[in-house]
Amino acid sequence: MKKHLLLVSTLAITMLSAQNNEGLQRAFEKQSKENSAKFDTYVAKRYGTTSRDLKVQQEIEEQKSTLAGFTPDGKPFFNKNEDMDQIKNSNSDFLQNGTVTGLTGSFNGENIKYTIFDGGRAFAGHVFFNNGTNRITNKEASTMNYSAHATSVSGFIGAKPYTQLVTFTNGTSRTINFQGIAKNSTIDSYTFRDSILPGDTAASTVFQKILTAQPKISNHSYGSNAGWDVKTVNGANAWVWGGLFNSPNTSFDLQGTYFTNDQNYDAIVYNNPTYIIVKSSGNYFGYGPDYPTPTPLPTYYTDNTNTPVAFAATDTTPTSNCSQGFDCIGPGSLAKNIIVVGATDIITANSGRYTVPGDVVHSDYSSAGPRDDGGIKPDITAVGTSVGSASTAEDTTGSQSLTVGDGTSYSAPVVTGVIGLWTQINKQLFNNAELNAAAAKTLMIHSAAEAGNVGPDPWFGWGFIDAKKGAELLVGKSNNTVVFNNETLNNGTVNTKSIVATGDTPIKVTISWIDPEYKLPASGLTWNDAYNNRTSKLVNDLDLKITDITTNTVYMPWKLNATSPMTPATKGDNTVDNVEQVVIDAPVAGRTYKIEISHKGTLKNNAVPSATAPQDYSIIVTGFNQVLGTQDAKASVFNELAIAPSITKDITNILKAPRKSTFTVYDTSGRKLQNGVVNSEKEAVDLSTYTKGIYIIEIKTGKDVISKKVIKE
Repeated sequence: MKKHLLLVSTLAITMLSAQNNEGLQRAFEKQSKENSAKFDTYVAKRYGTTSRDLKVQQEIEEQKSTLAGFTPDGKPFFNKNEDMDQIKNSNSDFLQNGTVTGLTGSFNGENIKYTIFDGGRAFAGHVFFNNGTNRITNKEASTMNYSAHATSVSGFIGAKPYTQLVTFTNGTSRTINFQGIAKNSTIDSYTFRDSILPGDTAASTVFQKILTAQPKISNHSYGSNAGWDVKTVNGANAWVWGGLFNSPNTSFDLQGTYFTNDQNYDAIVYNNPTYIIVKSSGNYFGYGPDYPTPTPLPTYYTDNTNTPVAFAATDTTPTSNCSQGFDCIGPGSLAKNIIVVGATDIITANSGRYTVPGDVVHSDYSSAGPRDDGGIKPDITAVGTSVGSASTAEDTTGSQSLTVGDGTSYSAPVVTGVIGLWTQINKQLFNNAELNAAAAKTLMIHSAAEAGNVGPDPWFGWGFIDAKKGAELLVGKSNNTVVFNNETLNNGTVNTKSIVATGDTPIKVTISWIDPEYKLPASGLTWNDAYNNRTSKLVNDLDLKITDITTNTVYMPWKLNATSPMTPATKGDNTVDNVEQVVIDAPVAGRTYKIEISHKGTLKNNAVPSATAPQDYSIIVTGFNQVLGTQDAKASVFNELAIAPSITKDITNILKAPRKSTFTVYDTSGRKLQNGVVNSEKEAVDLSTYTKGIYIIEIKTGKDVISKKVIKE
């Protein structure tokens, strides 16, 4: 949750129990019947009484389901979702409503389990979670208090639809739909605090609990502030410096520092690459003496005994957090193998839809990266400001309350929720297969909507979460119009694939990998070693590049300047990120481009001492219409292959494919319709029994694969 304790308070609203009044029930039933009759009259006048096409009928059904009443002159008016902020801004409603082309049904977290590690027990008895049995299972002892924060985080992930008019202390009102991203999912709840789990005799840390829980997808909306923070000193609010200070002007801090907890998270994910860990970036941007408070606050640092010491008038106090616009994410949110989430304001323009990068506004409290070596953090952003969710009294009884607040604590569970829906889609399309940590991050980054500077930056990471685009990439994988693979790079090798550009869209290639944890000295770091250490925290440095084989132009990945990260990202050799992305904005149609994944040095594992080991990675490629395989494109066996006619009512032909190669026909959902073997230079493919639409014909021989589109009229 946002920690602007000086200026912002959380709004808690006691919910009114539903009235069980038979008289009202009868009145409402009568009203409904009258409105239904009026609506039928309206439909007949508006659309006529003759047969209606599917689009009109759907429009009528939508209006009927949202009918709110009639004006005095008999015109209907309709309810609409006025505050589906995080759902609509992230395009999650397209998944929830089943309106993504190529997918069957809707996706609301069915058979998906999330795990949260938060401030205490989530209140499972909240009305927001009563749309199914055992929606939330608390794994902590029943003597632990319920947590308002944990309940809110659970709500952002999985609350059922619940709309209420909320009146704020300033007198304004807003209708809020508190629905979460995955309303039919289940959630296991732990605290991140050390505690004795039921059945144990010793306390477990959060890292031990992660291993106990073995989560598929977990949310961690907590973190540390390594700079200025608000604390109580001598009974009053004060600014307290969280780093080291030696009077009169020497200061160090751990903002941006890869530290013990980051090492721990990276080790967990490396050893368990199916664990997807999502974490908030923190809410400390701008904290410090320059923060606008009603009256100036006293400033302190702490001595070796952690006792507050007042800064002297002659001391040079450290600058406020992120005073230059960057470098205020604390340790524990800088790990390589987790997904770190920043917060943005609600998108209110364009009916809540993202249209251009300027729609996304950095929330003024959201901590900014990068890591001190220039590693991109946060990884992604989502809406986290002025959003509503469940709350509860913090006792062992719990209560039905609401909250409207701000924080990266609230944006992180949106990303967690979306990844769960992507996992649900992946399971439907690919024989119940789940996304692993590398694949989830690659999908999230490749599908992200641009925000801030072009390319990655310290405020928005790789951009703004886009649930719909991620789902479309999964559909593209299923029909072979998108490359989305888990691959392995062996020591001393280069993995290569060649593609032919469509020319009407950029070529984009994204890779990510689960890197071994960077091992910190067993004796610990000195302040000189820890502060602004620019040494890369990569263990295995993979390299991605694309070459235009006609001009030999080489395209390189994005990277930030560690010492000047607010400068727009450039393209070159990225030596600090375990994500690399290359974009060619204007490729030439029909031209072949070669993708290469290589590595520096020797690939290692995380054993002590480390040993040579292959490195798995995930890759997504878009912007092509042919994949020519690993051979040199000029020598491809598919150089002369064609599909003709490309628009047909019945028969199309595979022309000049290698004899004995195989072909498969898919629809756009990835469903296999037929397959066969090429036995001649003109192999006929019968599409006459299929409905009108786009179909994909995939031809394989050896390691070479080509996918071609054909339109059935």
